[in-house]
Amino acid sequence: MGSLANKSPKNTYKSLLKVADEGNGITDTLSAIEDGEGTASSIQVSDDNFKIKPQSDNTTTTFEVENTSGANILTVDTTNSCVKVGSTQSYANSQILDFSAYKLLPVAGTHYFVPCSSGNFISASGLVEVACGTGTDPDTSLDAGDTTDELVDKLFYAPYNLTIDGAKFMVSTDTDTDTIINFHLYKFTMTSAGGTSDGNLSNGTLLATAQATAVDRNVLKSGGFSISSSSVSADEVIACFVENETNTDDINIRVQVLYHIN
Repeated sequence: MGSLANKSPKNTYKSLLKVADEGNGITDTLSAIEDGEGTASSIQVSDDNFKIKPQSDNTTTTFEVENTSGANILTVDTTNSCVKVGSTQSYANSQILDFSAYKLLPVAGTHYFVPCSSGNFISASGLVEVACGTGTDPDTSLDAGDTTDELVDKLFYAPYNLTIDGAKFMVSTDTDTDTIINFHLYKFTMTSAGGTSDGNLSNGTLLATAQATAVDRNVLKSGGFSISSSSVSADEVIACFVENETNTDDINIRVQVLYHIN
């Protein structure tokens, strides 16, 4: 590193740092840190405040903290308005959304909502299966009529704009017969107009899909989803669907969705 020893100020002033308020120094008002010729840096200070603000361009590394090996453990990205942390540089506001069901009894080729919490379908006091189509993909709209109340535990209501970063599944069935299990993650617009159509779903959009093969009670099949669309707007709802493609064996399922708030 360089030294200012035995060097004249007239030859080194550009390398010196100062606050912009040359008359008062550091006060209770933010003042930019400048070099000796008045070029402002991204740093502003006061006696109680410290601010980093780009002067010209937003970047993905506006602020960084590294360990001694040079790996980032904290990054502030002003290009994408996010903060990333840890050795994996994950979003600081990452969340896990959990869908799960125990003993969901399907009809082959039908898509069923998976509860947005642990759902037990095994007894009369348990949950009721709600279907959403028999096509290759779930239906993109649903008026559940007098079973709309059964959707309460099966939908995640997005409180903010968010982004889906990934999803994983585990699945098994209750017999020795191999089957194919399909998974779909959707977002919907849910009617909330204060009328009799409140709770109806429309504008269904595929977020992610996955498939597990050779599923039976002797295995726990696991894997990841393929993301098709990652953006979910505030007040939209997220639903997870499962389909037993080949038989009516009960399904035990867990899906975990990684997302972050925008």
